[in-house]
Amino acid sequence: MSTRPYNAIPSVQALEDFDQAFDRSFSLVAYVLNRHLIDHMLRAARLLTEGDTETLIVWGVLAHQNVAHLMPPGSVASAVLDDRGMPRDGELHLAPLRLRTLAEITRIPRETVRRKLHALEAQGYVTRNSRGWLLSTERSDPELREFTRESVWRLLAAADEIRALLGAADRGQS
Repeated sequence: MSTRPYNAIPSVQALEDFDQAFDRSFSLVAYVLNRHLIDHMLRAARLLTEGDTETLIVWGVLAHQNVAHLMPPGSVASAVLDDRGMPRDGELHLAPLRLRTLAEITRIPRETVRRKLHALEAQGYVTRNSRGWLLSTERSDPELREFTRESVWRLLAAADEIRALLGAADRGQS
């Protein structure tokens, strides 16, 4: 992990030749990225789904699809969220997702998705209404918030490490 200030590491735009820097540092960059992704998936699966990564994928895709309409490209947090990071009007307007759509997106068989959703429902992570499945707003507990805080910190640390590798390769120091 980098101990340099975040602004001391060159941004992608500051690289003279991103493609060349990427090619020169590919193995190390791929290692750091893979380490981050696998670490995140394992931590999330252990915390949220007792190690079941397929259930984690179902839950994650559902959560993303439920709120994607609230965050169009280019949107800023202050337009949607208050200073506590919660919806401005105090209510999260989730878009329900049908079982069939969730199975199509995840490419997990429909019956498997149904079983996974019922297990998540029993744990209080999801709920359903007449229009489809929804992320349960009752389950936004401090443990999940703290997990997300730690995940963001780890993502930024991995990004710093990748930027440093790309910067060194761009300067011919790889």
